[in-house]
Amino acid sequence: MLLALLAVTLGTGVATALGTLALQVGDDLARTLRAAGPNFVMRPEGAAWRPDASAGIAVARAGVALPESAVAALKSVFWRNNVLEAAPELDLVLRAAGRSVDATGTWFDRSLATSAGPWRTGLAKLHPQWRLEGAWPPEDGGAVVLGRELARDLRASPGGEIALETAGRRSTAPIAAIVDAGGLDDRRMWLPLALAQRLSGREAEIDRVALSALVKPEPRRAAPDPARDPQGYERYMCTAYPANLARDLAGAVPGAEVVPLTELVAGEAGVVRRLHLLMLLLALAALAASTLGLVSTTTATVVERAREFGLMRALGATSTQLAVLLLTESLCVSLAGGAIGWLLGTAAAVAIRGGAFATPGHALHAEPTQTLLLPVALLVAAVVAVAGTVGPLRLALKFDPVEALRG
Repeated sequence: MLLALLAVTLGTGVATALGTLALQVGDDLARTLRAAGPNFVMRPEGAAWRPDASAGIAVARAGVALPESAVAALKSVFWRNNVLEAAPELDLVLRAAGRSVDATGTWFDRSLATSAGPWRTGLAKLHPQWRLEGAWPPEDGGAVVLGRELARDLRASPGGEIALETAGRRSTAPIAAIVDAGGLDDRRMWLPLALAQRLSGREAEIDRVALSALVKPEPRRAAPDPARDPQGYERYMCTAYPANLARDLAGAVPGAEVVPLTELVAGEAGVVRRLHLLMLLLALAALAASTLGLVSTTTATVVERAREFGLMRALGATSTQLAVLLLTESLCVSLAGGAIGWLLGTAAAVAIRGGAFATPGHALHAEPTQTLLLPVALLVAAVVAVAGTVGPLRLALKFDPVEALRG
């Protein structure tokens, strides 16, 4: 009985730990992957967008812009809790130290009021993996940040100054930091959005909003037909797929469109999908091992109790009564093992999640998922009990009462 209890406990414990992680670490892993930068961009309909992969090729603008209030509008939609970070961007070309430089005005670290409450966001939170030498400048100041390659070409360093020229006006700006961003961003100058708006003469305007949002893998099948399957269509529309988020976020700002970075979103979704598949396979392997352990211990028990079963059959016990006896014993042991396994699995999941999947700024806490998995663990333990008892039960029913008593 102790061996059977141990087998079921280990199997359900491992399955519970993996199931808890599969249900809870999806967002944790997505938040960790979100450190790679934005996965959506909001832009005016018909406007140009110059992604990093374009090798510097800029498509002509269509002469349209977004209002600066578009950033706060991201927190007014149904998917507002999925939007993690955002930063507005306004492109302009400056002359710095006698050469033409691509510059972008943005928020570095700003707190703004939204309909969902205060929200602190900006370039620093949108790109946490960027390595910074110095400090992000204040939003209301005139300091700038230079990309690593640009700073090397201009022989600039944090604490120094750089001469700027735009529209025939000359000024100097202190250099707050040098950022190692990678790609074309290392050749760019970053400055406060308010300063960029004044220099370009575009008050309260921005070119685009780069944002980071939690999404689920895009389904491989098309959306259900709302006329034929209204419930399925509703479930589809209420799932955080990239297309659903993009459509809802675009509706928050008139004249805007939201474009997902398809390859980045698909890559992150693939990582999460493979992680869940790995956890499922490990859980099935643990339950299979638990079932085999229960089969072996139950078979040994049946062989040792051959005289007992023979006496029962000689006294008139039916096959159904013997089956109920063995199944009841296995169920009692398995349910006890399932409860113990749930406790151990839950504790193991909390430890694993806190050590491997915790993200800075997002504290782990008890979730209702852990309690909801208790009935599932008991049900799995019952299935293991039935599966592990069928073979030994057939062996017990084959015993000849006379031979068993004679032995």
